[in-house]
Amino acid sequence: MRAAQDRERVSHAWLFAGPEGVGKRRIALAFAQRLNCKLRTEQTHQDACGECRTCRQFADGRHPDFTTLERDGQFIKIAQVRETMKGLRFAPIDATYRIILIEDADRMHEAAANALLKTLEEPAARNIFILLTSRPAAVLATIRSRCQQVRFQALERDTVAEWLTAERGLDPDTAYVIAGIAGGSLKAADAALGEEAAEVRTAWLGVMNELPTARPTRLLALAEKLGSDKTKIPAILDVLRLAFRDAMLAGVGVDSERLTFQADNEYPMLQPESAVRALQCIDEADDALRRNINPRMLSEHLIFGIRRALIDGAIQ
Repeated sequence: MRAAQDRERVSHAWLFAGPEGVGKRRIALAFAQRLNCKLRTEQTHQDACGECRTCRQFADGRHPDFTTLERDGQFIKIAQVRETMKGLRFAPIDATYRIILIEDADRMHEAAANALLKTLEEPAARNIFILLTSRPAAVLATIRSRCQQVRFQALERDTVAEWLTAERGLDPDTAYVIAGIAGGSLKAADAALGEEAAEVRTAWLGVMNELPTARPTRLLALAEKLGSDKTKIPAILDVLRLAFRDAMLAGVGVDSERLTFQADNEYPMLQPESAVRALQCIDEADDALRRNINPRMLSEHLIFGIRRALIDGAIQ
C-alpha cells in the first residue's frame, strides 16, 4: 500500500479481508491518513504525521471527504449506496483523495452490491473505496475482482495478551488465558472480559468434569439449561470447543502453556479420536442452531454426545 502510493499508482478500490477484531478498520484509517496527510512529504518518516488537522479529522471519522457505509439493519441497502455515490463526481473538498469506507462489505444487499459495482467499473478520479469484511467469499465476486485485496491474519496470542495487559489492565496470567479464548481477535478479547462470559466459562468447564458420572436426570437438566436461552448457546459452544481442544492436546502431552484454559485444565484428558468426536458434536449443534432446529433437541444431542466421548476417550 505504501509502495502503491509512493509510485502514485493507488488503486481506486481495496478489500481488507480477515477475522473480526484484528485491526482492519484501524489500518484503513491509517491508510486514509497517509494518502491525505498535509505534512507527510515534509517528514522524514514514511507514514502520516497523525497530528495535522487532516490526520486528526480522519482519525475521528469527521473529515468532509470521509464517508462510512454501515449496515442499516441486516444489510447495506441500495438507497445508502446511491446517496453516497451522488457526490463522487465532484472533486474532494479538502483532501487529496476522498475515502469511502464500507464496513461489513459482505452484508450488502444484492441491489446495493450491483450499484456499487457500476461505480467500481467506471471510477471517478480521486475516490478510493476501502471495503472491510471477515467473509470475503460472501462479497460479490465481480466486486472482489475489481479490488486490491489485503489479507489480515488472526493476531498472535502474545500480542493480544500484551494488549490486554497494557490497555485493559489485566495481570499477565489472566491476559494470556483471555487471549487464548479470543482466537487472535481484540474484539473477541473484549467480549470475553464481561462478567457473563466469565460465568459461562466457569459453569461449563465444570460441566466437563461432571458429565462422565452424571445420572440421566442430571444430563436432561443440563440439556434443558443449555437450550433455555438460544442467545447464549453460541458462547457455550465456543467454551466447549476450546475445552475439548485443550483436552485433546493435553492427552498427547502438549505443554500446558499452549492450552487455552491452562489455569483451569482440571477436566479429563482425552484420546484424540474421542476429542474429535466431541468436536464434531459441537459443530453439529452449531449447524443445527443456524438452521433453527429446536434448541432443546440439539442440546440433548450435544450433552449425550460429548458425555460418550468423555467416557470412551478418557486417559487415566
